[in-house]
Amino acid sequence: MAPATVRAAAMNGWESYLEGIVLEERAAVPAPESMPLAEFVRFSEAVVARTRDVAIPWLAGGNYDLAELGPLGDAINSAGKIGSALRRLVDFFSLLQDCTDIRLGLEDDMASVSYRILDPDIWPRHHDAMFTLGIVSQILRRSTSGHPGGAWDKIEFAFEAESHEMRGDIGKVVRAPCTFGADSNQIRFPAAMLDLALPAAANPAAMDVRLLSRSIVEKRRETPLVDRLSQMVLRDLNTCGIEQERLAREIGMSSRTMRRKLTEQGSSFQQVLDGCRMRQAVFEFRVRPDLSIAQIALRLGYAEHSNFTRAFHRWSGVSPQAYRTKLAATAH
Repeated sequence: MAPATVRAAAMNGWESYLEGIVLEERAAVPAPESMPLAEFVRFSEAVVARTRDVAIPWLAGGNYDLAELGPLGDAINSAGKIGSALRRLVDFFSLLQDCTDIRLGLEDDMASVSYRILDPDIWPRHHDAMFTLGIVSQILRRSTSGHPGGAWDKIEFAFEAESHEMRGDIGKVVRAPCTFGADSNQIRFPAAMLDLALPAAANPAAMDVRLLSRSIVEKRRETPLVDRLSQMVLRDLNTCGIEQERLAREIGMSSRTMRRKLTEQGSSFQQVLDGCRMRQAVFEFRVRPDLSIAQIALRLGYAEHSNFTRAFHRWSGVSPQAYRTKLAATAH
C-alpha cells in the first residue's frame, strides 16, 4: 500500500503557539502541496513532547484558517448550516488526507464526527486527532444562533489513546468529558446543532460542490485497486465482517471483475485481507497489551485463534505471543 499523504497546508498556523521553538520536524517539511501523513503525525507528537502543552494541536485546529484547505475550505465556509459544513468536511476529506476513516454519525438525539487514521504503522498518533477534532469544534462554534442550553455543555469526546499516553488533562483542554481507549477519536454533540445556521459566506457562489465530487472520482480512479481495497479492509476490521461481494459493490464492480483486476496487479483478495490483518495485529499488540491473543484474533475476524496463530507465524516467522513479547521489550 502506498504511503498515505496529507496536504502540507495542515502545517500552517502552528507557529503562533510554539513561542519561538523551532522543531526539526517543521523545518524539514518540503514545499510541495502534499507531504507524508506519517511526517505530519510525527510533527504533532513532537510539538506536544517539546512544549509539554497538549493544548497546542487543539488550538491550532480550533483557529485554523479553513481557506488553507483550498476548494474544500471554500465549500465548508460557504455552507449554510453546521450539518452541511460537517457533511462536506467528511465527504471530501480524502482530498486532504489519505488512508483515513472520518464519519458523521447520528444516534438518537446525538450526532458525532469520528476520525481515525487507517494505516496501522502510524503510531503513536494522539495529537493529529486533537488537531482534526479542533477543526470540527471550530465549525460547531460558528453558529450565529447559539445552541439551546449552552454551546458546549453537552459535548463529549473519545480518544484512541489511553489517558496516560496523552500529556496533561485533556478534559480541561477541550472543556468536556473524555473517554479513552476507544476504537476511534470522536466528538459527540446534540443533533439539534446540525440545523443551526452559519454566518453567510462573503461569496457563497464561489464553490461548486460538484467540482469536489468530480475530484473524488478522479482520485479514486488514480488509486491502485490494491490500495483502495486495503483501506476498506482496514476500515472495516474490528467493526463488521469482511465480505468480498460487499466491498466489490462499494468499489463499483462485480466480485469477479475485482478478482481479475487484482490478479492483473499481482495480488488477490485473500492476500490483501491477510496483509491487512497481520499489520493490524501488530497495531493491536502495540496499543492493546491487555487483550489476549484470542481476543485479538476475534477482532481481526478469525473464528478460531489457532487460525490466526498459524497465519501470523507464516507472515512473521514467529508466534503472535513471541512477537508481542519482543515488541514489548523494545518499547521499554
